[in-house]
Amino acid sequence: MNLLLPHKLMDFSGLIGRRQRLRNAIGLCLALGTPQLAQAGGSDAELESELQFLAAERHIVVTASKLQESVDKTVATTSVITQDDIQHIGARNLLDVLRLVPGLGVTQTMLGVREIEVRGVKTLFSDKVLFMLNGHPLDHNLQNAGSTWVYDDLPVDTIKRVEVVRGPGSALYGANAFMAVINIITQNAKDLNGLHASVGAGSFGAQQYRASWGKQYDNTAEAALHFNHTDTDGIGSPVPQDSMSIQGLESLAPGKSQLNEGRNDMEWQLGYQGFKLDGRYISKRTGTFVGAAFALSNRTVQNYEDYFIRLSRNWRFSESFTVDTQVYHDSFSFDNLLQLAPHSFGHVGLQNMRNGGEVQGNYQLSANQTIISGVSYNEDEQSDVTAENGSDPSQLEPTLPYGKSRKRTRWGVYAQDVWDLWPNLRMTLGARYDRYNDFGGTFNPRLGFNWEFIKDYSLKFSYGTAYRAPAFGELDLINNPILSGNPNLSPEQAETFESGIVTHPVQGLTAQATYYHTHISELISQVPAQTTFVQYANSGSMLSEGVELENRYDFSGSLQGSFIAANIVYQHTIQNNLAVADVPKARANLLLNWAFNSHWSLYGHVLIKDATGRGVGDSRPDVPGYAVLDMSMLGQHFFSKRLDVSFTVYNLLDKTYFDPAPTSVPGDYQQAGRAFFGHVNVRY
Repeated sequence: MNLLLPHKLMDFSGLIGRRQRLRNAIGLCLALGTPQLAQAGGSDAELESELQFLAAERHIVVTASKLQESVDKTVATTSVITQDDIQHIGARNLLDVLRLVPGLGVTQTMLGVREIEVRGVKTLFSDKVLFMLNGHPLDHNLQNAGSTWVYDDLPVDTIKRVEVVRGPGSALYGANAFMAVINIITQNAKDLNGLHASVGAGSFGAQQYRASWGKQYDNTAEAALHFNHTDTDGIGSPVPQDSMSIQGLESLAPGKSQLNEGRNDMEWQLGYQGFKLDGRYISKRTGTFVGAAFALSNRTVQNYEDYFIRLSRNWRFSESFTVDTQVYHDSFSFDNLLQLAPHSFGHVGLQNMRNGGEVQGNYQLSANQTIISGVSYNEDEQSDVTAENGSDPSQLEPTLPYGKSRKRTRWGVYAQDVWDLWPNLRMTLGARYDRYNDFGGTFNPRLGFNWEFIKDYSLKFSYGTAYRAPAFGELDLINNPILSGNPNLSPEQAETFESGIVTHPVQGLTAQATYYHTHISELISQVPAQTTFVQYANSGSMLSEGVELENRYDFSGSLQGSFIAANIVYQHTIQNNLAVADVPKARANLLLNWAFNSHWSLYGHVLIKDATGRGVGDSRPDVPGYAVLDMSMLGQHFFSKRLDVSFTVYNLLDKTYFDPAPTSVPGDYQQAGRAFFGHVNVRY
């Protein structure tokens, strides 16, 4: 199927319209009491149509090339997790979804924010992964980079699909599209077509509430509004020792982690006559697992505020030529009270803002070739950097700030050609040039092909580079007696080769194997310094290589709706010729969904993680590997398809397992034991 269509990044109107028409027709028949739908044949036909739609949705991707294309034909290594998948796994937040993706891992940090590891590469702030919401980059934290500060625990009730493109993405998206691009696509007015509400509750005081409304009008106007509230007391993991107690100093250890979290977020999508105004506002508060200084804390309060607003329009000049335009404003700020020791506190805050715009032209030369090109411009600004410290959080004294006000301007130009030279051979060629006022320019090409050499057997190859721009904190960190910034940093660079094979040997079975090789240079790391213990510098390199194996089999006949899937990753990562610490050599996901009938299904997931080694100079034994079993029961489409219910047990066997911690926390980060979560979703 040829899917070389120059659509806007989130445009699935054809597929969604088909699903909505199906649902409307079924709903009308039920309302009129049509007897045939009570028959087994009608129910089977309805289920088959729904499953055909879900299969099509799972095999379409837009993030890989900014074009709507088949996952099988794209040159990029891509995973798509649909709303149906999210419902079956009983996901509580985005992290529960990302754990299923081959090549991705999720680990705890001392601050509470989670790390996203991609292909054996991870950093404290996950700055080598670009998160996007409906195609809009979310790297609003200019001080420390990364998007996990407020998006790691994003609720999933309003998510339609998550597209994960592994490998370099800077040729299309610029900064931070280094090891992966994660695009979160939310429900629009077509998907909602009314009022949706959901409630979830579970272990550790977890609560989730969601209300959504969407409607399309005959005058082309459309509106979708989402509101989410989540809250949890945290897992309360035991912390037997911390950085203070191992030195014999006064400490709150032994104790428990205080990782309480709460958030309110609102999203809007408004459209009229081709114009669209969308955005999201998030207010989040959180405690911490251990503490900013690896000292157990019970009074840390982190407050984050993040939002963006975007005005866009697609201009259609002809059937083959369209132009996408957008302007946007992004904001990120925090106001945090950090407990550094039992009687030592610090208060820090800042404001980051971004204003920018982009124009992209889409030209369909023929049914087999589409060219896109664009230009973007951004102004980044950091201000209101404040710092206080003292022994009493109510009487803190101002101190020298840890950073400074700074402005950055950058622009980029890009182009890409996706061309089916023959029906069984797709070529992709593209490049992007970005220019920054503070460190200069960077050029990142991309090329690849997808060749179906035998029917249902395709070879893939791609080459690309990517960059990660220095964050303001790395450039300007000051007044820190241990670590200092470096205004002369250059961007990190990555060069990646990928090759793989995608097969459909029998009906219902998809198998894929991918080999990747990534070399990272100009790595921003910490090296010995003169005025402080260490300083940021472009020092050393990293090599990440491995194999990703994926399989999924969808049953038919009486087992229609059931599937079995597995993905296994073998990865090898070294930095400066030494094995990277805290990264497993192997990770696997085993998944099974058993559909009893058109309403009920049982889902099982086993996550297997290999042991992780320690860093240089750390004599502790490796962190043991583990296997964790999750089970979820889902009931769908009750009361004229208006009610869904689910109940999930995480870590069913109550396995005790740990994420690695530095030597300052000898006991590592103990993760949650058996936990429960129930969820009810209603559509009006």
